[in-house]
Amino acid sequence: MSKKHLSQIKNYAHNSLCIVFFYLIIIQNSLAQPKFLATHSQDLSKIENFLNNINDLSCKFIQTTNGNIVEGKFYLSRNKDSAGKMRIEYLTEPKILIVANGAVLSYHDIELDEISRLSTNTTPASFLTRPKISFEAKDVEITNIQKNNNEIKVSVMKKNRKEAGEFSLIFKIDPFEFVRMEVKNDLEQVISVQLKNLDFQSRIPDKLFIIKDSNNQ
Repeated sequence: MSKKHLSQIKNYAHNSLCIVFFYLIIIQNSLAQPKFLATHSQDLSKIENFLNNINDLSCKFIQTTNGNIVEGKFYLSRNKDSAGKMRIEYLTEPKILIVANGAVLSYHDIELDEISRLSTNTTPASFLTRPKISFEAKDVEITNIQKNNNEIKVSVMKKNRKEAGEFSLIFKIDPFEFVRMEVKNDLEQVISVQLKNLDFQSRIPDKLFIIKDSNNQ
């Protein structure tokens, strides 16, 4: 057998193994979702019901990123018939305001008075603002579930928007409380948002979810 022939066989074998490995990964990922849904069905159902029953949520938050700590206010207004609204207001420098209203997310640098707009669908915010939150939604992939005696953490990713990052919801088990959110980007950086003094009773004014461009007033 010639060296050339032997080299061709090795290349073919290598490529075949790569193809098999590729399909094994696809099969493994496709089986992971039903496994999570079956093993933690009660937990996931409880979290879905909790989130879907939110009408108005306002609270303070402490955000930690690579050791940097900033504080702010978080507002979430949900509607079962249409996309919800979200407001993230940073109180420490630099002062930033982020508002998700329907399909549009606005990023306002208050000091520079600059506003950028993009689709809410390209961000993790879209999971909390969709009319019906479901872990079985076709565009949602459960990437991990971690549970101990104190907390449960559910991590999800949008199948068609994986560049938006992994979004995690963390709940205290007893009593059942929404305590933290995390976002992990494609650089493996984790943004942790600890929620404080949650208020589900106070009505949130619609004007909080509107950012007016001073140049167009």
